Amino acid sequence: MIQRLLRYGLCALLLAPAPAVFAGTELRISNAWIREAPPGSSVLAGYLSIENAGTAAVTISGISGDDFSAIEIHRTVIENGVARMLSIGQIDIPAGGSFVLEPGGYHLMLFKPARTLASGDSVELLLHVSNGPCLAVTAPVLRNRAD
Repeated sequence: MIQRLLRYGLCALLLAPAPAVFAGTELRISNAWIREAPPGSSVLAGYLSIENAGTAAVTISGISGDDFSAIEIHRTVIENGVARMLSIGQIDIPAGGSFVLEPGGYHLMLFKPARTLASGDSVELLLHVSNGPCLAVTAPVLRNRAD
């Protein structure tokens, strides 16, 4: 618990307004949103796009947020006609590249929400960047992306 608080505190001290610029990288986050789930759901899904307009590769080593007990990066794979989700440890984005988390592909799994989240709410997520500061992202909760 203390390590988690220290990590959040360090991230808060290092936050820079988006786009965040550090060590030859410039990250731009867009299309961030959390899919609304039925009340009492223990897992929600989140999506966003990350563009690295900088000159150095960037690794997102994890994602956290006060509204969830844990957040993991997953990808959906279809095997024998059955969808499965596989956890991946990090996101590597080359210089000038991008990475999209979207329904049916790579996405965030947000576990055990601390409060009921409904369409119109928003949450703050912290993207932990290797060799750089954390990047804060505000994601609205939506029923569908068209909301």
